[in-house]
Amino acid sequence: MKKCKNWLLLDKDGKDIELTAEIFGELSMLVSFIGISMYNLLKGKDNKPLLIVMLGFLAGKGIGQFVGSREKKHLVSGILHGISGALYTASYVLENKDT
Repeated sequence: MKKCKNWLLLDKDGKDIELTAEIFGELSMLVSFIGISMYNLLKGKDNKPLLIVMLGFLAGKGIGQFVGSREKKHLVSGILHGISGALYTASYVLENKDT
């Protein structure tokens, strides 16, 4: 049985450091989104722009994972997140076209 590696260590080909950077990047983005969302809720502001950015990120990530793995579940995820992001964007634009 193979021992699990520490996920913070650099592998010879550099993939572990990329994975570590991706994990920390996504976690910090989510923490900042949560903070901004809580602030918007307390101030009574709209959170749709944050949701649009998050859906765009998830769409890109799903498509990127599909390109790397060729698994259809990642393609479906990317497409559905992209459609959701487009619908939220259209809804946000239509609600705020007069202001």
